[in-house]
Amino acid sequence: SLQTMTALAGPIPFVYRKVFRNWDATPALLAWFAGKFLQFLVGDMKLTSIDDDSSVGGGLLVERCRVLEQSNCKGICAKMCKVPTERFFAERWGVPLSMEPNFETGSCQLRFGVEPLDIKEDLTIPGGCLGRCPRMSSGIDLDNEDGEC
Repeated sequence: SLQTMTALAGPIPFVYRKVFRNWDATPALLAWFAGKFLQFLVGDMKLTSIDDDSSVGGGLLVERCRVLEQSNCKGICAKMCKVPTERFFAERWGVPLSMEPNFETGSCQLRFGVEPLDIKEDLTIPGGCLGRCPRMSSGIDLDNEDGEC
């Protein structure tokens, strides 16, 4: 949650925001630090470029996301990880972050310095539950207004 991430980060985001926020290298620095310090939380990561057509750093690929792998739930991924983490970096670090989960491979591409799409417009988040979602096999009625998990 946002409160947990804020507690773990301590005063570092405040100092970072005041000193480094407007540097061109800020996305690449955040990707490097996140890759070093957050592996225990989400799994193995590797540095990537900020987009497929660029050599500019600032991307970080979570190769097999533990949140997605353990929950098997799109709703938990999107609402308990993606949205709060994007919000945390925007509000506390002063740097936008776009997270793009891949529900087929279990990976997640992070792009520091890139504005995230609104969750309802984000094409990386499929509608309805995933086939392996625990709700699908539990017999819980999935018919709700928005078809969301």
